[in-house]
Amino acid sequence: MKTKKLFTSLAAAVMLSAGLAGTGMAMGQPVHAAGTTQSSNTKTGNVSVKHRTVSAIVNSDNPKLVVVAKDQAIPDQIDSNYTKGQTINVLWSTEAKQGDKTVTLYYIENRTINGKDSFVFIPSTDVTTSGNVPTESAFVEQANNDVKAIQDAYKRSLQYITVTPKSKKGAKIYYAYKKSKKSKKITFAASKKTIKYGKKYKSSMIVKNGKTRYVYIGKKRYVKQSALKIVSAKYAPLNLPDDLKNLIVEN
Repeated sequence: MKTKKLFTSLAAAVMLSAGLAGTGMAMGQPVHAAGTTQSSNTKTGNVSVKHRTVSAIVNSDNPKLVVVAKDQAIPDQIDSNYTKGQTINVLWSTEAKQGDKTVTLYYIENRTINGKDSFVFIPSTDVTTSGNVPTESAFVEQANNDVKAIQDAYKRSLQYITVTPKSKKGAKIYYAYKKSKKSKKITFAASKKTIKYGKKYKSSMIVKNGKTRYVYIGKKRYVKQSALKIVSAKYAPLNLPDDLKNLIVEN
């Protein structure tokens, strides 16, 4: 395959996919419990979400791979060490022009080649896939939907978080009140009391008031979320189908 004729359509696809080139997509903050794993027990860890892949069988020994560095418009080729019958995973497909022909390429991975962060593709004619390979846009949409579904499941299953003050000075306690019996607005007022550094508190409720979030720690006491760090979180078993559960990586 002459790669010099594979021009801007491929380079454009690569640039659009730059944000999804890693091994997984981070979940962000599931209900103020970022950096926690789902478990029926209380523990800490990191959660990430793998991309869906399609398995593909290599048709012949050492097929050429198409490589595009993020800052180059013209693709290049490298040798692969794949063998005939080997199973690899592909993520999404894109098309590029080669003269009068349209070539379909499958994205395999992001790799550093000659010191450059590069996207690696294999021509569709060099593999036999186990199913349909999504387009780049469909892949991105599915990945985002997977992350949202898993985040929502964590939110539903969160039972409580355990927090502790960030500062050695402790954290100020706030009390919530209404200015009048008819008032619907809740106001948070700082007290002179603090919770001690190193002491842990369980909370199953976080209240947003304006731009500030307050963590309820019992006995009508609240503490600003920004003054606390999450020690651990306890979740009930996740209610998710197996295909989504299989995408969760707990570190």
